[in-house]
Amino acid sequence: MLRNAVSKSSGISISLGLLALAALAAMPLALMPRAAQAHGGVPFKGSFSVAASVTPNKGGVTYCNGTAHALAVEAHGVGYSTLGALSLSLQKTIDVPGDMHGCLILTAPNGDTLNAIYDGTEGAPNANNFIVGATGTLTFTEGTGRFRNASGNAHFTADFSTVYPASSFLGGTTAPAQVMAFYSVEGTVFLHDGDR
Repeated sequence: MLRNAVSKSSGISISLGLLALAALAAMPLALMPRAAQAHGGVPFKGSFSVAASVTPNKGGVTYCNGTAHALAVEAHGVGYSTLGALSLSLQKTIDVPGDMHGCLILTAPNGDTLNAIYDGTEGAPNANNFIVGATGTLTFTEGTGRFRNASGNAHFTADFSTVYPASSFLGGTTAPAQVMAFYSVEGTVFLHDGDR
């Protein structure tokens, strides 16, 4: 009986000792400046609702050193992410179906921006004018404020819906096609400067 009491007492002491060592090991990380902690990467996950205007790329414009695809797109929207609320601005060229390439800027409410190169592919529209399951990558290249010197990447999936295609260039007029887009984004951002 005394032997069991000593064993239990020793087991509790060892457990408490290991817990104290774990707390001491974690203390330097807790005391480290937040910028140094974030150097290993911050998970980034978000959803965005976007409205876009699409026109034929007659001028052969390109964005972020990309290819001049058949259509030019300007898109704006808002969403929420693990980095907080963000607006989204995108300029890209696309082939439908086919490749997409452009420049994306995410802006926080305080004006800090996170810039990315946007690359992806999309399929053909279905009978309901939806393009579902478009995929791609955001490569974070820089930013301002808390996103200054940011890097990293994220994967995105998107669904696009063309609104009133018959009244756009798709239907033979000169008006832009209007598109709604829904993006889901997940990846890692390396934030090297500033408070997080």
